[in-house]
Amino acid sequence: MTRIVQYSENGDVDRLRIEEADTPRTGPGQVRVRVLYAGLNPVDWKILGGAFGAVDGTSGIGADFSGVVDEVGDGIEDFAPGDLVFGGLPHHAQAEHLLIEDPDERLDKVPAGLGIDTAAGLYIAGRTAIAGIRAIAPTEGETVYVSGASGGVGIIAAQIARDLGARVIGSASEANHALLRSLGIEPIAYGEGIEDRLREAAPEGIRAAYSTQDAAELDLLIDLGVPAGRIVSIGAGPGVVESHGVRTDGEAKARREDLRWLAQAIAYGHIHVPVARVFALDEVQEAYRHLQQAHPAGKVLLRVEAKPLTPEQRAAVIG
Repeated sequence: MTRIVQYSENGDVDRLRIEEADTPRTGPGQVRVRVLYAGLNPVDWKILGGAFGAVDGTSGIGADFSGVVDEVGDGIEDFAPGDLVFGGLPHHAQAEHLLIEDPDERLDKVPAGLGIDTAAGLYIAGRTAIAGIRAIAPTEGETVYVSGASGGVGIIAAQIARDLGARVIGSASEANHALLRSLGIEPIAYGEGIEDRLREAAPEGIRAAYSTQDAAELDLLIDLGVPAGRIVSIGAGPGVVESHGVRTDGEAKARREDLRWLAQAIAYGHIHVPVARVFALDEVQEAYRHLQQAHPAGKVLLRVEAKPLTPEQRAAVIG
């Protein structure tokens, strides 16, 4: 048997529950992963709340995961039992086991130097960040603004822009300013008075922006002279393409190779993705409340409890 986080009606995180189901078995071309960590994203609670339509029957939740391959079906050549892997499986990831039907599209091996915990939080945030930065194309010496720069998406987007040679200003709560400075991002406090702080920080203007907030932030950025075509918005909805002339390139615009690129960039030390807090699978409701209320720096993860050592594993230690 395996355990799965599920819900059967839309609502708050108290709708989530842990259910048991038969452990899936692989068929031809399939890979089974024993999950070690699963990542949480704000889009998860939007889906749970019904923002993308009412749930039909029973659904799982989450997309990001990392784990170990424990069974492969006939015809699988690129993965083998024991491989450490990470990827994304929307509406399913928060579970003890996942059956990956299209491993060539949804699964990558964890490169040396990338932590298995960090890997679990990359699929949505990483792909979203890369697609958005590609859309605004920062260049050497330009000043770029990233809002929510200590969040799961913003912290990756800000560092990619920095690595492309831009000067990056990022908004965050003051508690996260030291972290941003350590990453080469110039922090400013968000909230009332941010327009004055941005004008003071960038008297020569901001050339591109990655916006994670609502349409009011887009109004502010355009008033500051940021060209609309060089603003990407991931928080204000698709209507801002027409109303504001900005771009909304997000995870759906990512390329297959983007996740592999990001994994290597983290492994080689170019990008740092902090893990803010780890909860047990049974604490899934508490984990989502923490993500909603605490605005943590970096990723919030669920950890799936490891199985007890086998007799063979015990014998390898004590004989």
